[in-house]
Amino acid sequence: MKRDFALDLLAPCMSRLPTTLPWVVAGNVAIRRKQGAHLVQWLAERFSQIFPKAGSGECNEWARAYFFMLAQEKLDAMAFDRLGRRNGPSIDLHGVEYVQNLVKNGRGFILVLNHFDRLLTAPVALARQGIKTNVLTMPVLDNHELGHSQRNFLLKKIACYTHETGGKWHTTADGMRLVHESLQRGGGWVILADAWRPEFGRLREHQFLGGVLSLPTGIERLAQSTGAALLHAATYTQRPGRLQVVVESLPEDPRQAIDAVIRRLDKDVQQRPWAWWHWGLWDQMWRPAPQEERLVQH
Repeated sequence: MKRDFALDLLAPCMSRLPTTLPWVVAGNVAIRRKQGAHLVQWLAERFSQIFPKAGSGECNEWARAYFFMLAQEKLDAMAFDRLGRRNGPSIDLHGVEYVQNLVKNGRGFILVLNHFDRLLTAPVALARQGIKTNVLTMPVLDNHELGHSQRNFLLKKIACYTHETGGKWHTTADGMRLVHESLQRGGGWVILADAWRPEFGRLREHQFLGGVLSLPTGIERLAQSTGAALLHAATYTQRPGRLQVVVESLPEDPRQAIDAVIRRLDKDVQQRPWAWWHWGLWDQMWRPAPQEERLVQH
């Protein structure tokens, strides 16, 4: 069975090295791997198609930054216990009061994230403030598209993550009753708005980068049925060893709340194209807007 050196050995070993140096060099290691240059070129070409006003040099920089970000996130996954602590990347947290007020009032909440930057920093940062969250993901053990190394890495990541956040890991394959009951009792859950699979149903369209992005409606339906509040959080890497987390309140209406989340994602991706994970799924998630829609947007 083919093993993945970076997942099996490199990330776990580098995560144990002192200081924040591993996060600085991780991207260079990733790009220098056998397929690194080819992937950078492919992504730079995609950026040039999606952002035609950007020059080739800028698109190449974004592509390199994308793989740096993913490499740093792999390190985070093996070292969640170091985030926001001495000898690890620092976290500058804004908006924690929105979560604290909900916890104080005993109201359940969904912390909505996107596959943007080092995404799980936000719930770890909240845990440093004594706020426990659970996480809902797609299946891992039953996902036959994952290789041995990927599955083992994700299981280690989940174990490290839940140890730091103090909550449960639950998948959509396990049923939603536990999630419903927890939210109704005042629990907090982390769910990704831009999780995507080709077999997903109940999609809704959002204006995004001049076209239309189709995303599942599960979060808004879950909030509607449980009365849970919705919050949004995003992480912005200032440098490899310094992260900023911004938590934002959202409208009470779940549909309007998710619309606000995707508007924020649209703005963030325009400013930091390299920080969104999903460029490999672009052709499946996104379509150009019809001419009449483009006229309305502009």
